Amino acid sequence: MNSTASHPKVLIVGGGPAGLILALSLLQNGVPVRIIEKNAQPRLGQRGAGIMPRSLELFSYLRLIDEVMKLAIVTPPVRMYKLPDGTNPVHEFEMSPYRDPTPTDPFLSPVMLGQDRLEKIFYAALAKHSCFVELGTELKSFEQSHDHVKVNLIRRGMSEEEDSGIPEVAIYDWMIGADGARGVVRKQLGLSFLGETRKVENFIVGDVIVEGLAQKFWHMWGDLSNVMISLRGTETDQLFNLFIGGKNVNHPIITASDEALLKCLADNTGQRPDLNFKKVAWVSHYSPNIRMVQNFGHGRVYVAGDAGHVHSPTGGQGMNSSIQDSFNLGWKLALVAKGFAGPSLLQTYTEERIPVIKDLIQQTTTILNETLNNSSEGAIKRGMGHIQLGENYRGSSIVVDERKAIDAEREAEEDAYLRDYSFGEENDVDNDVDFDERLRAGDRAPDSSGLVVRSPPHLLNRACQLFQIFGSSYHVVLIFAGLANCKAVLATLAAYPKELVRSVVVIRCHEPISANVACADFVLEDRDGHAYGAYCLSGVCGIIVVRPDGKVGAIVKGSLGLHRYFHLIFKTN
Repeated sequence: MNSTASHPKVLIVGGGPAGLILALSLLQNGVPVRIIEKNAQPRLGQRGAGIMPRSLELFSYLRLIDEVMKLAIVTPPVRMYKLPDGTNPVHEFEMSPYRDPTPTDPFLSPVMLGQDRLEKIFYAALAKHSCFVELGTELKSFEQSHDHVKVNLIRRGMSEEEDSGIPEVAIYDWMIGADGARGVVRKQLGLSFLGETRKVENFIVGDVIVEGLAQKFWHMWGDLSNVMISLRGTETDQLFNLFIGGKNVNHPIITASDEALLKCLADNTGQRPDLNFKKVAWVSHYSPNIRMVQNFGHGRVYVAGDAGHVHSPTGGQGMNSSIQDSFNLGWKLALVAKGFAGPSLLQTYTEERIPVIKDLIQQTTTILNETLNNSSEGAIKRGMGHIQLGENYRGSSIVVDERKAIDAEREAEEDAYLRDYSFGEENDVDNDVDFDERLRAGDRAPDSSGLVVRSPPHLLNRACQLFQIFGSSYHVVLIFAGLANCKAVLATLAAYPKELVRSVVVIRCHEPISANVACADFVLEDRDGHAYGAYCLSGVCGIIVVRPDGKVGAIVKGSLGLHRYFHLIFKTN
């Protein structure tokens, strides 16, 4: 058995970031899982090394952020060299300029960490739940019925022989395919995978050990009109992530051997005597695939990550969007698997993620085309500029926003008043009011520093942030004193499972604690005013529900709005 003593309810096919994060999310929700991986060995290499700010926030909810930040490095500045000598830098710029954190945005700059090292952090977290990835175990086929999924597996262990292995038939309540673009789950489920494969833009990617090259830079020579070499410094000394592309790249010759690849690097970086290209750590061909499903699954089988969408390499969005797929699906599947929600909740996984993925693919493809056409600095910078903090589910059927209507009504009244007293064009009002800058249901829930714990007593006077309270296995209801009836709201929340809903009363600086809030899980004093400023700037609707995936599920005035939201989540069907 691969997770807890209980029989796993969920089979996860694929041991990459999407599968690992989903497994951890489910385990933190008390759902036992089994996770299998076809490959006999863990993946090598940097691969999807760019970690976007939104992913760092999710690692906070999963309690992984400290381990990640200990190993990660900032995105190196780009240094471009003049050929043919290849020694003189002609231009330097920041791929992703560092941005200082703010009280509500603790992560505003991407960091870099090799995917192999990141996955080791995930493995260690899973091991704490007695869950281990079963390497060398392949899904061959499956059948689903109304109440289970029957799977046919081959367990090869460390053997890489195709004909070896022990057959196994097993039954699970649910199955998730995180087995990549070439995986079997999506294909056998019959999901479309529409898009394109750019055959003419074959790239070579990998890692190489280089002596004599400054580790703190992202080095580039040439351009895609001829041959382009990119060597990015990593968190490991002398290890560089490589990219080779261009119209004059002779792929058959370069990939014939490691020696040929090392020669290509030397030839196209100026034959510099100060550089020693020592060893190829790993290498792979890459043809940009730009595809996505129209539906993430049905019945008891779903897909996540590359199994559902693949992107161009520009922007470093693939792994990050995969993680967010899993985080969206994890808490919903946990509620359904434990009987707290009906299966229809899983339909919102597709509803919420498809528009985000569609928009992301459009952006990364545009950047790819710009890069291929002129390899411009602007295109390269834009590739790392999508930090994913603005992605939202505002159009979701399971979010409730009472503030939006109130704000719109207020704006309409103000517009009418100004029109009545307008005396000329200079007083004309722009009716295209941008509500998007305001916090809405479906948005990412902001952090807030400057909070001090006033209750429970064992944490009294400790400084904290909201991200330390948010978690992957429960909703957090923020109740802002003075803007909501705290006593009535806490009484309402008592009707819901305590392990699934946590109450946090937020009071203003130096405000006394009322006896009415004694039953709250936390009472936090907003010493610096950042929480009120981020969540209740307009002074309307002082109850904010934060989902387990860190999105705002509801912004409401009182108990009726709370019931309306939780009915959408916890109803049975």
